[in-house]
Amino acid sequence: MNHVAAMLLLLHPAQSLRFRRGSFGDLVPIATTMAKNLMNPLSIKVDCFEVAESEGQRIGWGQLRPLGPAAADPDDFDAAPGSRGADDVDAAWDALPDPPTGFASLPWTDEYKAFARGADERRRVRDAASADERQLWELASVFVLEEHRHRGTGAAIVRRLLERHAARGLSAADIYLLTLASTAGWYEGLGFEQVSEPRDVPEPMAFEVAAGRV
Repeated sequence: MNHVAAMLLLLHPAQSLRFRRGSFGDLVPIATTMAKNLMNPLSIKVDCFEVAESEGQRIGWGQLRPLGPAAADPDDFDAAPGSRGADDVDAAWDALPDPPTGFASLPWTDEYKAFARGADERRRVRDAASADERQLWELASVFVLEEHRHRGTGAAIVRRLLERHAARGLSAADIYLLTLASTAGWYEGLGFEQVSEPRDVPEPMAFEVAAGRV
């Protein structure tokens, strides 16, 4: 074995990975880590998560969560995916729990946990009401602890989420994600394509896309 090969083995030691679905016990650890890394911790739906573990430790995760029905306003030919009528939008906002602010928005507070439970219940009711409609999905919260990166863990998490989606008979064409320009190429390597037209952005993601352009 030459010195280069030995160095590569030291930098990338083999690790045994175990994958599992998320559970409520993952909520606070995942949300806390995401908040510390300046990622949004308020859109977590733990039962939509795939979690990677090594030696019994949680080292990475990602979620494929429902965005809502893929309905479009028939009066608007160029309506974005997921566009709804005004009454539907008003009803959705009325049902949305008030998000916690200040210290209460930290993932380990009772206020945050109550908000997370309320948001999950709202999604459950919404999903039940639109069960017969085609759904849009968001790949989100993909994260691997820094010391475990560059070993294929993130890609494995994404692939498992996509496989789980396909096993339910759902289409990959209904999956969207938001990411930084610096990581767009990584997702393209996993089969995603960049959306070029604003009207192709799903309505539930339009605000975040617009905010990212400010």
